[in-house]
Amino acid sequence: MQLTRSAPWLALAAVLALAATALALATPAPAAAARAQAAQQCPLFHVLHNDRVGKLKLPRGWYRLTPFNPEKLSCAKAAKLFAQFLQDFDGNLPGRWRVRVKKSAFQRGASDVGFYVKRVSPDDGGGGGGGGKHPAQGRACPGFFTVLHNDRIGKLQLPKGKYKITLLRKLKPNCQRAAKLFAQFLERPDGKLPDPWKLDPETATFKKRPGVGFRVKKIR
Repeated sequence: MQLTRSAPWLALAAVLALAATALALATPAPAAAARAQAAQQCPLFHVLHNDRVGKLKLPRGWYRLTPFNPEKLSCAKAAKLFAQFLQDFDGNLPGRWRVRVKKSAFQRGASDVGFYVKRVSPDDGGGGGGGGKHPAQGRACPGFFTVLHNDRIGKLQLPKGKYKITLLRKLKPNCQRAAKLFAQFLERPDGKLPDPWKLDPETATFKKRPGVGFRVKKIR
């Protein structure tokens, strides 16, 4: 009789156990949720001319950005950082960020905050926000400007090699004028440029006024 009275309780326990198992299977673990979020691809980022950040070469084309941990770095933030790093002249990045050349990645210190960059086909689309292009405005001048020997303009060190000139706007100044100005500025190692030109040595940008000017970057 005792076994008979306890049978309903055993049945109820079995039902509750099955329900708990089903709930556990339906609710992904935190790691699985993070992987599912990572599977949501970021939009493509367009690099408009051959570029580099430090020793990481970035040929022109479309790039997929993939955050290490999407819960700590969004696609939009990764794209903003990538655009900022592409303006860096020597690869010395701010805020403890560093270039991981072998992994084609950017990482903040030794943390799990960072993102991979991978060149892909333009047909490889993606969802979500955070795409971009570089340069965002202006245009890259065709060809290269050759600095024949190690040089400097004020605090801006210019090792010999080929440099890409990028206008801050499409037409002011034009590419021919920007190249001529760069040659003139190379004759001023003290960095004292003719008024109203100013130099930002951290980004190798020469500005006549806000939004008008050009930047230079060593390509090879």
